Amino acid sequence: MRRRTVICFTLILLLMCGVILRVYQLTDGALSQAADQQASMTVHVASARGTIYDRNLTPLNNTGREYRAAVTPAAAAVAALAGCVEEEALEGVSSRLQGGKPVVASLVQPTPPTQGITLFTVPKRYEGTLLAPHVVGYLSGDGINGAAGMELFYNDYLQEHGGTASVTYRADAMGRPLQGIEPQVTDTLADARAGIALTIDADIQRIAENAARQFIRKGAVVVTEPATGRILAMVSLPDFQPDTLADSLEDDDAPLVNRALSNYNCGSVFKIVSAAAALEAGVPVSTSYSCVGSIDVGSIPFHCHNRLGHGLLGMYQAFAESCNPYFIHLMLQTGGDRLYNMAVNLGFDRPIPLADGMRTDRAVMPSLESLQAPAEVANFAFGQGSLLASPVHLAQLVGTVVNDGELVRPTLILGTVDADGQLHEEAPAARQQAFSKSTAVRLREMMEKAVEEGTGRNGRPFEGGAGAKTGTAETGWKVDGREVVQGWYAGYYPAQEPRYVVVVLAEDTDGTGGKSTPVFKQICEELNMLEKARG
Repeated sequence: MRRRTVICFTLILLLMCGVILRVYQLTDGALSQAADQQASMTVHVASARGTIYDRNLTPLNNTGREYRAAVTPAAAAVAALAGCVEEEALEGVSSRLQGGKPVVASLVQPTPPTQGITLFTVPKRYEGTLLAPHVVGYLSGDGINGAAGMELFYNDYLQEHGGTASVTYRADAMGRPLQGIEPQVTDTLADARAGIALTIDADIQRIAENAARQFIRKGAVVVTEPATGRILAMVSLPDFQPDTLADSLEDDDAPLVNRALSNYNCGSVFKIVSAAAALEAGVPVSTSYSCVGSIDVGSIPFHCHNRLGHGLLGMYQAFAESCNPYFIHLMLQTGGDRLYNMAVNLGFDRPIPLADGMRTDRAVMPSLESLQAPAEVANFAFGQGSLLASPVHLAQLVGTVVNDGELVRPTLILGTVDADGQLHEEAPAARQQAFSKSTAVRLREMMEKAVEEGTGRNGRPFEGGAGAKTGTAETGWKVDGREVVQGWYAGYYPAQEPRYVVVVLAEDTDGTGGKSTPVFKQICEELNMLEKARG
């Protein structure tokens, strides 16, 4: 009997041990993980978005540095913060530390190595004056997501290619860090070196911004590299800075609007298109017309800016002097349909995409049907009537003249940058033939004549020459009884083997006192000096 009892007890004991062992095998990992979770706490210290660079990989944001620290409630740590944290902030940090849990503090200067302080150097998104603010953009109020410009259009990419900093502490049952145990530090902030590279050249952007501010209160400047269509500078005035957004929202001059992408009346700059249409139709440059100061189309008179008239002109002289009656007569001979088709070839019927999600306004033209009316053709011939286009459209037009008639779509994206700082460049846009090389040669001769002895002569650079077309566009608007007009200077530099297209718009040129001509001249002269400085 006793023997059987011992045997039964032994069997039951073995069975219980087997059950306990099996339970341990099934639950050990989960229980251990849960225990670890309950015995640790993680403090998020900082995050950084990917960087936006210029074409030379000079960062346009993430240019500053700030210091942040995860601090535990240790006496040495609290003492080390004195002098490194602003006085008002120090009181708040000390108060929170009294709760026994770690806090994150922003420092004005780094602390010495101290037990209980984990220090991080964090990229500061904006510091000082931001170049190309309308292109770079700004963040929303949460400081996390992009709200405008490339910050918005590449928001997901910049977030995915950023970095973070955090500290994980071993903690007691009350969530207080255990003293004497080193925390686990995660720091991937350096990964925020990844990002996107713009076609903007910081030096050229600075040149364009400085020149524009000297002569323009409201307007825009676009500088492109014609061979690739890459935009080297884009200026819109008035502009803003990320720390003045609240003021900009209440400004009647709308500084948040990117005027380089916005539509305006084109005026006589459009005579480049008219001349191209005539040349492609086989009209000889020797075609003459006698300007008497106006021309009647039906019962409607159209005036020349020279009310006394230019007299007998050929196409070259008419272009240089920007004679409206000549070009009206020329387009009535050539045909409104030919002018319409040339404008379509040059992109005046569509927006221009510059990057994912970023594009100009859609340019506006008169309809082909409306051009059956001679008066509509007359208006269209010198860039008036319903025609509207952005400064980028006109930069694309001048670039096509430089590129022997091949249109290269402008772009703002050079490529992407990885965390090692390596650029992965995108190919330039494909070229499309808009008109013949011979037409382009004639147009460049006309534009250079306009600078040497015509309406553009005041914009002639000191060295290298240039080709350009000026324009003063009537808008039909009136402010305080005064008609609003837009002033244009659109051209290329230097005259031989042009490397830059420069388009300047002075919005409401009379009302704001803005002048486009001296802006063009100064930009070209400083581009020349920049090239020499770069060797």
